[in-house]
Amino acid sequence: MHHAAGVVPATFWSAPAGSADPPPLTLLQHGGAVHARHPAVDELANAVAVRTGGAVLLVDGPIHGRRRSAPLGFAEMLAAFEAFWRDDGGIDAMVSDWRLVLDVVLDRGWADPGRVAWLGVSMGTAYGIPVCAADPRIRAAAFGMWGLSWGRGDRLVSDAARLTVPALFQIKEADEIFPVAGQRALFDALGSPDKRLSTFAGGHSLSGPGQLDQLLDFTAAATGADRSEATR
Repeated sequence: MHHAAGVVPATFWSAPAGSADPPPLTLLQHGGAVHARHPAVDELANAVAVRTGGAVLLVDGPIHGRRRSAPLGFAEMLAAFEAFWRDDGGIDAMVSDWRLVLDVVLDRGWADPGRVAWLGVSMGTAYGIPVCAADPRIRAAAFGMWGLSWGRGDRLVSDAARLTVPALFQIKEADEIFPVAGQRALFDALGSPDKRLSTFAGGHSLSGPGQLDQLLDFTAAATGADRSEATR
């Protein structure tokens, strides 16, 4: 999508056939080691569309995917993003990009403006908290697997305190990247009166038993989906 500063690399998944018109919308932010069209992210986006019966919108991270001249492997990309986050983070630019693409989708009638939710763990939390704090069109948010140990803590805590929408936050008890204490501190900073903390076994991934299902169920409920109707 084009704007005055250039192109925002966004991906839009249409709602499954037979969905409400206009459908609900999930804003899905990928993790720091991948990109918006990585096969694992495609699989997650499809799962969200199926469970919610709605559309899904993604934006490449600040140094990810179509923003790069050449791809990096998983470990190299994660290291590059860590260095970028610690040095600058690009938070305001990502907030602007997300708000711009959401404007486009809603202005074109591709989704229901009253049923917009955020889903993003790891890097999806790092940018999701500022995006959700800035944009009142987002009605609920699922976060997790991010803490304060990489820096930018003052910004994230400040933005977290501004949130008022229902929020889910997932912690991995053996996370090898973000210590549990920093993740709990970020959850505690959320200003939402309706917030839920869940802890899952395992390291920094969505592999905890029931973890992905919880994210999908929360998002489906937040967008008003009937699970029995949002399946193929």
